[in-house]
Amino acid sequence: MSIADRLAAPLGLAHRLADPLRAKVAGLLATDAYDTLPVVKKARSFFGTLNDLTGRPFCTLEEAERRRARTAAGQYTVVVEHEPAPVMLYFDGKDHRTKQKMEDLLKNREIPFKTLDVTDDEASRSWAQTTAHQNEFPLVFIAGEPIGGLHELTQLDVNGTLRKRVFGGG
Repeated sequence: MSIADRLAAPLGLAHRLADPLRAKVAGLLATDAYDTLPVVKKARSFFGTLNDLTGRPFCTLEEAERRRARTAAGQYTVVVEHEPAPVMLYFDGKDHRTKQKMEDLLKNREIPFKTLDVTDDEASRSWAQTTAHQNEFPLVFIAGEPIGGLHELTQLDVNGTLRKRVFGGG
């Protein structure tokens, strides 16, 4: 038995033990079933972002297998997938019509986004308004950068830069 085979055996056992746990955590991060509790929603959002920033150690079983297959095939190069920049729609519970228009625009352009209701979250409300230099909600942020309201979002869409801002590219 080669040294590589001797080293690979314990790793295979470790993967078989750790992968189901990683997949379970990934499933919890992906579900919004418990988002009725604001603390749980914020924690899930924080840990989901942290998971993404650290290279997605918590992933589905299929994703883990694909990674191992690439590594075993000698594909050690980093594969850069164009993941969309995070798009957040801050909403204060008042202007439902404008919020719906903004959601429709993003959905029609196949841009993934999250809606954050800041009705009862004064800190988030204040941050969004201060950062965007606007007092009216709803407000859109792309990768933490303020875009503005419906008018600004529509302008980005019309001039063709909305998709570029979200998905990158020239």
